[in-house]
Amino acid sequence: MPNTRKPIKPGHITTGDILEDLGLSPQETIEAKVKSDLWRDLLVHIERRGVDQAYLKKTLKIHQPDVSNLLRGKISKFSTGKLIQFAVRLDLDVRVELKEAATQKGVAASISDPKTRRRNRVLSHA
Repeated sequence: MPNTRKPIKPGHITTGDILEDLGLSPQETIEAKVKSDLWRDLLVHIERRGVDQAYLKKTLKIHQPDVSNLLRGKISKFSTGKLIQFAVRLDLDVRVELKEAATQKGVAASISDPKTRRRNRVLSHA
């Protein structure tokens, strides 16, 4: 019996960057990347400290559904500024650095714990 199935063809070829694939402007792409990087760093610190939702509700001065949204990664519910406020309320250092180099224009952002001097990473986006 002959094989009658058609070969599987990809429905969409990606460039490797989902934000570019969505058709966002360069400015929107950088903002989305910085926002997601800030959220990721916040989550690392929250998990490292092992705090519960009640602590986050009180410390971040937000309602419980917002704590849940934060922990579940629903970052569209929060502005970049709000994520920075959360970092400050968790007693973290926040650094956003704008720079222009000969080969790269970008934004670098990092959150670090001033008590341990532990920095997650410096993020850079072209």
